[in-house]
Amino acid sequence: MPAGKRYGLLAIIGLSTPFALVVETGVRRVMMPPEFDEVRAWLSPEVTPYAWAMAPLAVVATGIGFFLQRWLVRRALRKPLRAGMSRDEARQRAEFDALMLSTSAPQLPALMGTILFMLGSELTPVLVAMGVATVGVISLGLTMGRSGPDADAPPPEPPPAP
Repeated sequence: MPAGKRYGLLAIIGLSTPFALVVETGVRRVMMPPEFDEVRAWLSPEVTPYAWAMAPLAVVATGIGFFLQRWLVRRALRKPLRAGMSRDEARQRAEFDALMLSTSAPQLPALMGTILFMLGSELTPVLVAMGVATVGVISLGLTMGRSGPDADAPPPEPPPAP
């Protein structure tokens, strides 16, 4: 995958959970009755500790994302090539698919933080979790295709005999 395309994709993926927070806040302000803010204030002490737990969970999920990424690339490269697809094209497709799936891992805690904010959590732990998740997404994207997943790839198939 070209570097420019990868960076653009990482920016979109990394900004998706902050965008979800903005959309949730806007929808909540428009759709929910004013009494909902009282319920959020009442729940805040109960849900804020869970929101603080989302940042370390995002770190753990990023680690899981690295293992998931490697496993997905290895699995895809073990499959027989489709007709007309070169080994390099198959590797690029495997890396793209693995990138899309593995970057979901650190985003899950950040998305859970957004839900906790909707329920009344303080904003600070949610923003910390989103920052950690965004760094996780970027780190997963920047390491893709660099000695990690390719190191475990099976050797390329020899060309067919004439």
